[in-house]
Amino acid sequence: MKRKYRPGCLGHLYQRGHKGYVVFYNVKDSLVFFTLFMITAEKYGIRVSGLCLMYNHYHVDFEAERPYLISRFISEFCTAFSKAYNHRYGFSGHLLDRHGISNKSGDKARRTAYSYLYNNPVEWHLCSRAEDYRWNFLRYSQESNPFSEKIESRNMTTRLKKATDLVRYLRSKRRPIPYNTLDTIMDPLNAEEKQYLTDLIVQEYSVIDYQRAIGYYGSYEIMTDAFSNNTGSEYDIDEEFDPSAGKEYRKMAIYLAKDKRYKDIGDVVHRPAEERLDYLNEIVGKCGVSVEHARKFLRIDVAEPEIESR
Repeated sequence: MKRKYRPGCLGHLYQRGHKGYVVFYNVKDSLVFFTLFMITAEKYGIRVSGLCLMYNHYHVDFEAERPYLISRFISEFCTAFSKAYNHRYGFSGHLLDRHGISNKSGDKARRTAYSYLYNNPVEWHLCSRAEDYRWNFLRYSQESNPFSEKIESRNMTTRLKKATDLVRYLRSKRRPIPYNTLDTIMDPLNAEEKQYLTDLIVQEYSVIDYQRAIGYYGSYEIMTDAFSNNTGSEYDIDEEFDPSAGKEYRKMAIYLAKDKRYKDIGDVVHRPAEERLDYLNEIVGKCGVSVEHARKFLRIDVAEPEIESR
């Protein structure tokens, strides 16, 4: 898999969770990733024109002045996110596999790359149109609150006002939002407020140059219509295409979030092998998912002796 960026091209970066394991289980995982990613991209002058977070991988379309800037950006960002993530869930070792980069030099190739990135959730059956998926951030190019009702400052509860003020303060200091801060500001909110705050965080931290992609089509409307008619393709990166995985990971993420027996995925992973295997069988039956997807969701290595023997 190619890993070097060629200046003057649109770079398309792909990176998946180690062994194909799920990485993004919930909104907080995505927001910690997003704020770290954006702050680090800004630091190194990386021109991001597309970003899409999937359950077990992510895609980026970008440009940079020098190849070494990309290497430094990826190294610093991945190290910071892995450290925060592993500390959160009590994990150790690799969180992400080695990344791959393809270089797109012509207008047609660039349009194909954008279509491929933004349509990833469509291809994985998570939505019917690219702009309906929150975590490719496409609708944020047109709306400040695409997935929530706007709440005027005068109508905010004290808890929401404090949360928005803290987000804006951290952004002004170019500091990402860590897990413990998200716990503090999000947990007291009701469902409507959480959606609003999530939209606010994305808008405040985003450095995505949406116009860079839109410019290759002429308008946002033409671009999104083109996406709906052409999903794009990627031949230079060895991405594991598993179209049923997205919907199955979503089912399991919802099931785990509602399961009061476990705090989060870290709580599940650190249980005894017998209990983890019982939970795997439970989640396969309750969610109607494959054993393979359940293993990756629960971070169970197929080579574990306890699993092989059953």
